[in-house]
Amino acid sequence: MRTRFRSRRSSAIVGALFAASAIAVSGCGGNDSAPANAAAATPAAKCSALTGITIPAGSIGLPTTGATVVSATLVADTDPGNNNGEYCKVLGSIHPMDFNAPDIRAEVDLPTNFNGKSVHFGGGGFDGTIPDTEGSPADGFLTGAEPAGVSTPLRRGYVTFGSDSGHEANAFDGTFATNDEALANYAGDHIKKTHDFAAYLAKARYGSDFVHSYFIGGSSGGRQGLIAAQRFPHDYDGIISTFPASGITGLWLQMGRISRSLLAPGGYVTPAKGKALLAAVMKQCDALDGAADGIISNPAACVFDPATIRCSGGVDTGDSCLSDAQINTMTTAGTPLNFSFNLANGIQSFPAFSAFTGADFWSVGFAWGASATDAIVEPGVFGKSAFYYTFSNDMLRFAVARDPGLSILNFNPANPGLLTSRVQAVSALMDSTSTDLSQFEARGGKIIMQHGQSDQFIPAQLSIDYYDRLVSRFGQGPLGQFLKFYLVPGAAHGVGGQFNGSYDGLTALDNWVTKGAEPKNLIITDLTPPTAGRTRPMCEYPQWPKYVGGDQNLAASFVCSN
Repeated sequence: MRTRFRSRRSSAIVGALFAASAIAVSGCGGNDSAPANAAAATPAAKCSALTGITIPAGSIGLPTTGATVVSATLVADTDPGNNNGEYCKVLGSIHPMDFNAPDIRAEVDLPTNFNGKSVHFGGGGFDGTIPDTEGSPADGFLTGAEPAGVSTPLRRGYVTFGSDSGHEANAFDGTFATNDEALANYAGDHIKKTHDFAAYLAKARYGSDFVHSYFIGGSSGGRQGLIAAQRFPHDYDGIISTFPASGITGLWLQMGRISRSLLAPGGYVTPAKGKALLAAVMKQCDALDGAADGIISNPAACVFDPATIRCSGGVDTGDSCLSDAQINTMTTAGTPLNFSFNLANGIQSFPAFSAFTGADFWSVGFAWGASATDAIVEPGVFGKSAFYYTFSNDMLRFAVARDPGLSILNFNPANPGLLTSRVQAVSALMDSTSTDLSQFEARGGKIIMQHGQSDQFIPAQLSIDYYDRLVSRFGQGPLGQFLKFYLVPGAAHGVGGQFNGSYDGLTALDNWVTKGAEPKNLIITDLTPPTAGRTRPMCEYPQWPKYVGGDQNLAASFVCSN
């Protein structure tokens, strides 16, 4: 079990997130001038020397029983399909304290043209697979994509690394959470363990530490980025947190609440009905920002009543309208969930989704499931099961109650009763809602936080609420010295939405950290056909892009407005 690796990573929303002895440092070329190390002078020899080495537990900053390099393979610049230049691909396992817990499986990619810096890739969903560290990180809103001319971090000379967060599964499978160490690893411990593993290997390969370290992740990976700043502030110089699941406990409770309405008799909203709803919302609200461009850029001005498309008599009469039960589902999605108790850091509610301002829950089948019947298929099946249902159901059954016989459909998310204290304990373990970024700020760390207004998996309001709490703690001016928050209209959760844009976020972050050049006048490019190529300004919240005239496809035709 500890040496098995899946051949490739999965899914549009998923991904996920390690250390060698002083003997390994010298044996891997740490002192190339010594005759004894002459054989280690070539990149191939330096790479192969890493195979099989063990990393002592003392080199990893949280409790483990050490780590092992499973394989180290030199990938040549000329290898078929390789666009990253020459690098050493290292696969390894970080071993748990609890023998019953799984290993953390990790990949560390060590470029021959090392620039002194690293990028830690975050995961998504329940993790369970290593993210694509050879590709592009989640610094934009279309999974794995970058604008033309933007190279991968590995190609640019960054050491790239990530892990499966401490279990092998798919992003819909939460069964691992019955083990305390596996749950703690997923919650955040794997971040530190993976970082220290990668830093040790880099020191062994290059003979020096990282000059600068960055973390980039989206969804649960965005949550992990915030945890990195909150819990491990001395390990990272810069972080990009994209559509972060910061209040992940509130998220699964809200998803459970919505699932109860969605899967109630008559409550399921089909893609055809969703299309009719979105068309009605666009007809009313699209032009409120000055441009009828298929993007609601000023959602605060959009007040949509779903009764506008109510079926006659409130009963389901076809695809062009919503029954009363379906209106109830959409209203549930579009309203906050208020708790009878406090989650970590005093959180008492979870915000509404943008159900009536552009969120498309039907653009991908794994949000609300392929059908009402398929939605509840367990264990979760990508493209068939509803992530809303499986994520909330597995969190309840495995992380909280440790009782596989329970169902989220028979559970009250607002008042968990006898399970309240356990929900609170898991919240304290997992949520990244703390506003204590003081140590990260003091060391000069920088954060870019960004969310899409049309996010169908994590409401944009969650990041707005977190940002507002940070403003209350630090003040607007001081906060802006180390954190920028962008709310991007039309952008969704890695796929779907009306404007799945991207930009070179890594360069913006690196320039801020290394040159003190804070991000300004950023332009984001839509990468989704048939609207690919149009651009918009990235506006710092609470500003939004207002159309002022000219070509609607050009950022120059918009200004950031309050």
